[in-house]
Amino acid sequence: MASLDIDSIRRGMKYSIIEGSFATIFIALSSGAFLTGYAMMLGAGEFVIGLIGAIPFIAQGMQILGSYLLRKYKSPQKLAIASSVFNRWIWFFLILLPFLNLESETKILIFLVLLFVSSSAGTILANVWTTWIGEIIPQKIWGKYFGRRTAYNNIVNIGIFFLSAFVLDNLKKSDIRIGYLIVTSLCFASGAVTTLLFKYHPDVKFSSTDNYSLKDEILKPLRDSNFRKFIFFFAQWNFAIGLSAPFMAFHMLKNLKIDFSTIAIFNMLTMSLNIFFSQWWGKLIDKFGAKNVLMFNASNIAYIPVLWLLATPNFTLPLYLDAVITGIAWSGFNLAGFNLQLSKSPRESRSSYIALLSIFSGSGYLLASTLGGYIATILSDFKFKIFGMTFINLHILFFLSFIFRIYSTIILAKIPEAQGKPFFAMVDSISTSILRVFITLGSIILPAKGEKDEF
Repeated sequence: MASLDIDSIRRGMKYSIIEGSFATIFIALSSGAFLTGYAMMLGAGEFVIGLIGAIPFIAQGMQILGSYLLRKYKSPQKLAIASSVFNRWIWFFLILLPFLNLESETKILIFLVLLFVSSSAGTILANVWTTWIGEIIPQKIWGKYFGRRTAYNNIVNIGIFFLSAFVLDNLKKSDIRIGYLIVTSLCFASGAVTTLLFKYHPDVKFSSTDNYSLKDEILKPLRDSNFRKFIFFFAQWNFAIGLSAPFMAFHMLKNLKIDFSTIAIFNMLTMSLNIFFSQWWGKLIDKFGAKNVLMFNASNIAYIPVLWLLATPNFTLPLYLDAVITGIAWSGFNLAGFNLQLSKSPRESRSSYIALLSIFSGSGYLLASTLGGYIATILSDFKFKIFGMTFINLHILFFLSFIFRIYSTIILAKIPEAQGKPFFAMVDSISTSILRVFITLGSIILPAKGEKDEF
């Protein structure tokens, strides 16, 4: 594989930042609270919400196809363009779906089919893009560059979230379908722009592999004992996440009666902290290793479901705390996880390593979200009151998620890391940074020693 010249690398870095901003718009509007709200508009209940959470991970099997196509056609640029058309342009049909004269069940079925096609193509795109961008960006600046790219994306996320929330909240009393007409149109348009931007990324021609064996490529990551441990960790971790994450937006909208504008405030708080911390986490990854950063943040993320046990329609403080922890910890976790995929996979087999990791982690999430939807449905009438608090079916899922997150974090702590520095060296560095912040704040707020009060 020929190395890119410096001009091509700079062009790739530039257009990847721009493409990331438009991709952020697409992802924000095609997932999370907006996707859940769209499904609820069509008449979806808990079980369908569980399926919606599972579909992107059912599609993870397409990772192998992405790896195979990359080996066969050797041009990530062409594959990225083709897969992005099916992943993002298909949302054009969802613009029109709410206005069709069809039964609610039929609309939901069409929605699920289109979502599966989009997710399958998106899975191929993710495999191709990750392998491609790993070749464009020099390894020595992965942490710094992707931290900066993430920060820019989060700025865009804040803006688009507030705009879309404003549109939906102002139109829900008249005709929420008009609101989603605007949101899904913006989603489609931003996705189409990303496809065009891929044309300006430098293509990377992968070398021919005449002896290529799909079976060997699938088994190779499993024979790598160190990478295999990370595969099983991410499978367990995503099982823990899948028990609660698909139902949080549903719980906010249906049970806690929170509007989109308030959700946008949560998102702004999360993204603002994400912007602030992304580059800091990137530097820590470059200095202490991705695994240490991953474990530190997993330890904090594990306690998030407990906050959801405490939230009520009249007490939303736990959700603000969730937004803070999410903004700080998930930014570091995702960045470390992405860097780990790149650093732990050999260059010549990176696409197959990423594919197998995604399939296993996706299977964990798929199993959990499907199981969670089933549990929530059969326990739809469950209510338990204690100490003046009422717990319902979704609270069971949040509690189980907390238990499995703790267990997964313990598993991660047992995985050895040969190249990284000691974990507690990083903790000490983080503690020192926090102490410096408080000392600085103290010097600003409190008068200096010996300084006399003017009064």
